[in-house]
Amino acid sequence: MRLKTKTDYCIRVLIYLQMNEGKVRIQDIADSYNISKNHLSVAVNKLSELGYVISTLGPKGGIEFNKDYEHKSIGELVSQVEDFDIVECFNPEKNTCTLNPKCKLKGMFNKATNAFLSELQKHKIKDLV
Repeated sequence: MRLKTKTDYCIRVLIYLQMNEGKVRIQDIADSYNISKNHLSVAVNKLSELGYVISTLGPKGGIEFNKDYEHKSIGELVSQVEDFDIVECFNPEKNTCTLNPKCKLKGMFNKATNAFLSELQKHKIKDLV
Protein backbone atom coordinates (compact mmCIF):
# COMPACT_ATOMS: atom_id res chain seq x y z
CA MET A 1 0.00 0.00 0.00
CA ARG A 2 1.23 3.47 -0.78
CA LEU A 3 -0.18 6.68 0.64
CA LYS A 4 -0.72 9.65 -1.61
CA THR A 5 1.77 12.49 -1.54
CA LYS A 6 -0.91 14.74 -0.04
CA THR A 7 -1.26 12.42 2.96
CA ASP A 8 2.51 12.32 3.39
CA TYR A 9 2.63 16.12 3.29
CA CYS A 10 -0.23 16.42 5.79
CA ILE A 11 1.69 14.26 8.24
CA ARG A 12 4.92 16.19 7.63
CA VAL A 13 3.12 19.50 8.27
CA LEU A 14 1.73 18.23 11.57
CA ILE A 15 5.18 17.06 12.65
CA TYR A 16 6.74 20.40 11.72
CA LEU A 17 4.06 22.43 13.45
CA GLN A 18 4.35 20.43 16.66
CA MET A 19 8.11 20.93 16.65
CA ASN A 20 7.81 24.68 15.93
CA GLU A 21 5.18 26.29 18.13
CA GLY A 22 3.41 29.45 17.05
CA LYS A 23 2.59 30.67 13.56
CA VAL A 24 4.70 29.32 10.73
CA ARG A 25 4.73 30.23 7.05
CA ILE A 26 4.03 27.48 4.53
CA GLN A 27 7.16 28.53 2.66
CA ASP A 28 9.26 27.79 5.76
CA ILE A 29 7.86 24.26 5.94
CA ALA A 30 8.38 23.75 2.19
CA ASP A 31 11.99 24.94 2.49
CA SER A 32 12.58 22.69 5.50
CA TYR A 33 11.43 19.58 3.62
CA ASN A 34 12.72 20.77 0.22
CA ILE A 35 9.29 20.33 -1.38
CA SER A 36 7.02 22.50 -3.52
CA LYS A 37 5.11 25.23 -1.68
CA ASN A 38 2.18 24.78 -4.09
CA HIS A 39 1.87 21.07 -3.36
CA LEU A 40 2.29 21.68 0.36
CA SER A 41 -0.45 24.33 0.24
CA VAL A 42 -2.94 21.70 -0.96
CA ALA A 43 -2.13 19.59 2.11
CA VAL A 44 -2.34 22.61 4.42
CA ASN A 45 -5.73 23.57 2.97
CA LYS A 46 -7.02 20.06 3.67
CA LEU A 47 -5.64 20.15 7.23
CA SER A 48 -7.25 23.55 7.76
CA GLU A 49 -10.58 22.30 6.38
CA LEU A 50 -10.44 19.33 8.77
CA GLY A 51 -9.48 21.53 11.75
CA TYR A 52 -5.98 20.18 12.42
CA VAL A 53 -4.43 23.51 11.46
CA ILE A 54 -5.40 27.06 12.35
CA SER A 55 -4.72 29.42 9.47
CA THR A 56 -4.36 33.18 9.83
CA LEU A 57 -4.22 35.48 6.80
CA GLY A 58 -2.24 38.67 6.43
CA PRO A 59 1.33 39.88 6.82
CA LYS A 60 1.59 38.48 10.34
CA GLY A 61 -0.38 35.38 9.40
CA GLY A 62 0.65 31.79 9.12
CA ILE A 63 -0.47 28.38 10.22
CA GLU A 64 -0.26 26.64 13.56
CA PHE A 65 -1.20 23.28 14.98
CA ASN A 66 -4.61 23.11 16.62
CA LYS A 67 -3.74 21.52 19.96
CA ASP A 68 -7.34 20.36 20.34
CA TYR A 69 -6.44 17.73 17.73
CA GLU A 70 -3.33 16.26 19.40
CA HIS A 71 -5.36 13.30 20.73
CA LYS A 72 -6.91 12.47 17.36
CA SER A 73 -5.56 9.26 15.88
CA ILE A 74 -3.27 9.10 12.89
CA GLY A 75 -5.71 6.53 11.50
CA GLU A 76 -8.50 9.08 11.59
CA LEU A 77 -6.37 11.63 9.76
CA VAL A 78 -5.30 9.13 7.11
CA SER A 79 -8.92 8.01 6.65
CA GLN A 80 -9.98 11.62 6.12
CA VAL A 81 -7.28 12.37 3.54
CA GLU A 82 -7.00 9.08 1.63
CA ASP A 83 -9.61 7.38 -0.53
CA PHE A 84 -8.94 3.69 -0.14
CA ASP A 85 -9.94 2.63 -3.66
CA ILE A 86 -7.07 0.16 -3.74
CA VAL A 87 -8.59 -1.77 -6.61
CA GLU A 88 -11.27 -0.79 -9.09
CA CYS A 89 -14.06 -2.75 -7.38
CA PHE A 90 -13.75 -0.63 -4.22
CA ASN A 91 -15.39 2.23 -6.10
CA PRO A 92 -18.92 1.21 -7.15
CA GLU A 93 -19.20 4.18 -9.54
CA LYS A 94 -16.12 3.13 -11.55
CA ASN A 95 -16.30 -0.63 -11.14
CA THR A 96 -16.34 -2.44 -14.48
CA CYS A 97 -14.65 -5.62 -13.27
CA THR A 98 -16.25 -8.70 -14.75
CA LEU A 99 -14.95 -10.91 -11.95
CA ASN A 100 -17.33 -9.41 -9.42
CA PRO A 101 -19.01 -11.00 -7.33
CA LYS A 102 -17.02 -14.25 -7.54
CA CYS A 103 -13.64 -12.65 -6.88
CA LYS A 104 -12.38 -12.89 -3.32
CA LEU A 105 -9.58 -10.37 -3.79
CA LYS A 106 -11.77 -7.43 -2.76
CA GLY A 107 -12.42 -9.04 0.61
CA MET A 108 -8.72 -9.70 1.14
CA PHE A 109 -7.78 -6.11 0.32
CA ASN A 110 -10.60 -4.84 2.51
CA LYS A 111 -9.29 -6.83 5.50
CA ALA A 112 -5.74 -5.64 4.85
CA THR A 113 -6.87 -2.01 4.65
CA ASN A 114 -8.84 -2.35 7.88
CA ALA A 115 -5.79 -3.88 9.63
CA PHE A 116 -3.63 -1.01 8.37
CA LEU A 117 -6.06 1.63 9.64
CA SER A 118 -6.59 -0.27 12.89
CA GLU A 119 -2.88 -0.07 13.64
CA LEU A 120 -2.81 3.67 12.87
CA GLN A 121 -5.81 4.17 15.19
CA LYS A 122 -3.53 3.20 18.10
CA HIS A 123 -1.30 6.23 17.58
CA LYS A 124 -2.15 9.86 18.26
CA ILE A 125 -1.10 12.97 16.34
CA LYS A 126 0.95 14.02 19.37
CA ASP A 127 2.92 10.74 19.03
CA LEU A 128 4.42 11.96 15.74
CA VAL A 129 7.04 13.96 17.68
